[in-house]
Amino acid sequence: MSKVVFWSPLQGGSGNSAHASAAAISIGMEYRLKLLLAHGGMAKDRVEGAFQTGAYALDHSLISFQDHGMDALERLCLNRRLTRDNIRDYTLPLLPERLDLVQGNAKPEGTMPGYRKELLQSICAVANQSYDLVLADAGCGIPKDGSGDQALLETADLIVVSLNQCIEGLDLFFKDGGRPPVINEKPYILVLGRYDKYSHCTLNNVKRRFGYKGTIHGIPYTTDFLDAWNMRSVLPFLQRSRNLNNRQPSAAFLESIRSLNKDILTQLDMTSVLKLVERGA
Repeated sequence: MSKVVFWSPLQGGSGNSAHASAAAISIGMEYRLKLLLAHGGMAKDRVEGAFQTGAYALDHSLISFQDHGMDALERLCLNRRLTRDNIRDYTLPLLPERLDLVQGNAKPEGTMPGYRKELLQSICAVANQSYDLVLADAGCGIPKDGSGDQALLETADLIVVSLNQCIEGLDLFFKDGGRPPVINEKPYILVLGRYDKYSHCTLNNVKRRFGYKGTIHGIPYTTDFLDAWNMRSVLPFLQRSRNLNNRQPSAAFLESIRSLNKDILTQLDMTSVLKLVERGA
């Protein structure tokens, strides 16, 4: 199992949670993998904004966070009862046998304040045994010491860094220490959200200006995706849009997500999965 963590140094405007959710859904639809989508924030936040998860899962009066989501997983870890066989009982299936979602905590500090980092690391270790790939949203900004977001970044095999075409934000990331030290210790992919191909700040110009030799992707803005996010209907939107022709407004967005996914799987040495899709298997 491998873990990909999406993170942004920007406090807004990067599309980090949108990138994570769209990538997870697209991989789940197109590749024969079991995926887990998680995040280090509170319930209803971050990637959960993409989905109609149902009142039974989000209404505190109908279900206790002790029995579902990250709070339940943390309690099971404390009692040493979380296993590869029961972890899926506390997740929400988004794509049957392909993609599950773990909802966030009821409180920002998690179930056991002070033990958040250790618990997240233990949960990730168990998820390693049950899923082919975990995608996690580590939020925006420099994570606090001991936080769940810090734990996610430290256990990542690959980090997707979400930026935009604002030069100030790019300068902060590349020049002014606007990233946690762990980023320098891990392989990472850069993504520019709300990408405008007509801007002077193109992918090639960014690489040239900052001397960046790695991979960079542009995820263009699309009204249809924004509307789908606002209606918590990203999953049906992507399911409907799988076979759009190039003349459709959302086609460039979907192709950019597919390109990012191929890059992720290639960097994780999961090329056998890519070859199956290319052969139509």
